[in-house]
Amino acid sequence: MKINQVEIIPLDIPYQMPFRVSSGALVPGDFIVFKILTDDGYEGIGSSSGFVLAFGQTRESAMALMKDLASEVLLGKDPLNTEAILSQVESMVGGNWPVLAHIDYALYDLKGKILNVPVYQLLGGLCREKIPLEWIVAVDEPKVQAEMALKYVNAGFHSIKLHIGPDPKMAVNRFRTVREAIGPNIPLAIDMAGAYVAPDALRLIEELIQYGINFAEDPAAPYDIEGLKAIKKKTNIPLAADRSAISVIEAYNVIKRGAADSFHVLLGRVGGIRRALKYTTLIEAAGLDYQICTLGTGIEHAVGAHFAVSRSKKERLLDEHGLIFYLHGTTETKRITSDVTKEINGKIEKGYLYPPKGPGLGVELNEAMVKRYAASGINRIVVK
Repeated sequence: MKINQVEIIPLDIPYQMPFRVSSGALVPGDFIVFKILTDDGYEGIGSSSGFVLAFGQTRESAMALMKDLASEVLLGKDPLNTEAILSQVESMVGGNWPVLAHIDYALYDLKGKILNVPVYQLLGGLCREKIPLEWIVAVDEPKVQAEMALKYVNAGFHSIKLHIGPDPKMAVNRFRTVREAIGPNIPLAIDMAGAYVAPDALRLIEELIQYGINFAEDPAAPYDIEGLKAIKKKTNIPLAADRSAISVIEAYNVIKRGAADSFHVLLGRVGGIRRALKYTTLIEAAGLDYQICTLGTGIEHAVGAHFAVSRSKKERLLDEHGLIFYLHGTTETKRITSDVTKEINGKIEKGYLYPPKGPGLGVELNEAMVKRYAASGINRIVVK
C-alpha cells in the first residue's frame, strides 16, 4: 500500500461568535483540509486552525509548503510508517507546526482506518470516558463576556478562562463582572496572551486575587521566560505557559527554569498528535499539569477528543474542547449542522466530552459544506 495522491483544500468558514484573544488578535476562519489517499482506496483527512493566528503565516504560503511536502515526502510512502514520515516532515517545516499538524492528523486518521481502530487506540487506548470541560471567553465588553460565561456555566461547563485584554483597568472590570455573574464557586482563570510586561502582569494578578483567580496564563511576553519566572516567585497564583512554550524544546526550557506550573497544549500549534505526545510526556515527567485544547472544525475537534480520552491526567485544570462552538454558535455538539464533517465526533453534552468513535478519527467530509465554504479566488491543489 502506498500514498498516491494528496489534496489541499482551502475553506473560508465564518465564526458565528468572534474569537478575539487578549493580545488583540482575531482568530481567522481561513481553513485548509489536507487529504491523503492511497492506492488501495483509503483516505485520511486533517485540518487545524486558521493561519493568521499561526506564526504570521498566510494560508497561501502554508498550502505551497504542503504541496512541496506532499511531493517530496508523502507520495509513494507506506502510510503506516507514520514515525518515519512525520520525522522527515518535521525536519522540513522550519517550525511551521500548524502545517505539520495538518499532515499529522491526516496520517493518524489514515492509519486508524487502515488498521480499523479509533485513533485513541493508537495512542494507548481509552483512559477517560467522561471529561469535564472549561469554557474560554473571548475579549469583548464586560457585560457581553459575563453573559457568555454564564451561558456556558448554565450549559454545564465546569470552569471559565477569561481573555482580559491589554488594559489593566478594563481587565479588572471584565474579571469582576464575570465573577459576579457566575458566582464564587466556579473556577475562573485569566489568559493574558503575553500582552503585559512582567511587573504590570504581577500587579494585575495580585489585584484579582480578591475576586478568586484559578490561574493566570501567559502573564509575560512569549520571549520573556525570566519575567515569567519572576512573577512565579512573587505570587501564589499558578501560572500557565502557552505562547512561551509552543515547541517541545521551549517547554523543556520553561520547565528547566522553573517558570510555570502548567502548560496549555493547543494541539494544532504544538504540531499535531505525535509532537503533543512528546510534549505532554515531558510535562508529566516534570510532575506538572496541562490542559488540552483544540481550535478548528469538526476534524480538529475529533483529533482533540481522541487525544484527550487517551490521556490519564489530573482534573484540577480542565481541558478546553468546546471552541468549535465559536464556529457554530451553540453549546452542545448535537446542535451543529453546518460543519465540514457530517457528524461531530466527540460528543459534548452538559459540559462533558465523551469518547469519539472510529476507525481513524471517525469523521467523514460533508461535501456539500466543503463546496459551500470553498475559498474564493484560491484553488484546491492536487498532488499525484
